[in-house]
Amino acid sequence: MTDAGGLEGQGFVLNIYKESPWTSHDAVRRVRRILGFRKVGHTGTLDPFATGVLLCCVGRATKLSSILMDLPKQYEGWMRFGAQTHTGDAFGRIEREWNVALPSLEALRRSAAGLQGEILQVPPMVSALKHNGQRLYKLARKGITVERKARRVLVESFAILEVDGLRIRFRVRCSRGTYVRTLVEDFGASLGASAYVEELCRMRIGPFEVGDAVRLQEDMQRSDLIARSISMAQAAAHLPAWRIPRFWAAKLRHGHTPPWIVLEMERPPVADEIGCLISSTGELMALGKAVQSEGLADRPWSDALNLELVRVI
Repeated sequence: MTDAGGLEGQGFVLNIYKESPWTSHDAVRRVRRILGFRKVGHTGTLDPFATGVLLCCVGRATKLSSILMDLPKQYEGWMRFGAQTHTGDAFGRIEREWNVALPSLEALRRSAAGLQGEILQVPPMVSALKHNGQRLYKLARKGITVERKARRVLVESFAILEVDGLRIRFRVRCSRGTYVRTLVEDFGASLGASAYVEELCRMRIGPFEVGDAVRLQEDMQRSDLIARSISMAQAAAHLPAWRIPRFWAAKLRHGHTPPWIVLEMERPPVADEIGCLISSTGELMALGKAVQSEGLADRPWSDALNLELVRVI
């Protein structure tokens, strides 16, 4: 392993376990303090009450934030049926309760299945989205409600796992931008009442699992955290690898785009696909995109697609 200063310059990713009631920024601040590095960011906010996987990008790895944010997420948690809070979670005040019996397990699962697929979701007021430069949750604290546009999200699966009284354990696999609190409220509404999230854990972001996440201890040393670092090439391994010959590395660092003919790859790229440009030593050097060019449809792929540099790492 290289020295700490060299690692900050090189960049790496950490799979951090965010505790409750930390904010995501609290976790980032702890990582900065332990490492002694300033350039640390995270790739997807978790609510203070929620726990689980929070990916932190260190140094040059912050340039990977956007592609890591796009990875699918998986959550598990407990909801409370028949009540509504102003935040959609257990940290909020109860605004309304329904004196209703819990439907059968089969009915619960049918309602959850009805919320799978591409759906439109209105972001909650208690969220980090901005309206005219102000965070929505700050406006909500002042009692201000503003109109929010519905956004299209993908709920790959919404499974009901267990029932305990009026508490329901669930699992959700979803795309970036999905609010689980809103999904749970919509689930309750589909059954003639409402529901809020009591407990929530992000179990996975793409290939990064909660079982591998690092818990930040007060006495943790920098070397302990660096030992759990994930290289940028590993963090972006879900993207296709386009390998660069050694003589092209210096040119790429100066922003020159290599031709397809010099790259090694397992399969031809497809239009709009993003890939990793990897050096002969295994270093992630840049992100590139295959862009369709104008011309006849029956051309070879190497003529039909242009390689554009998205970001030099």
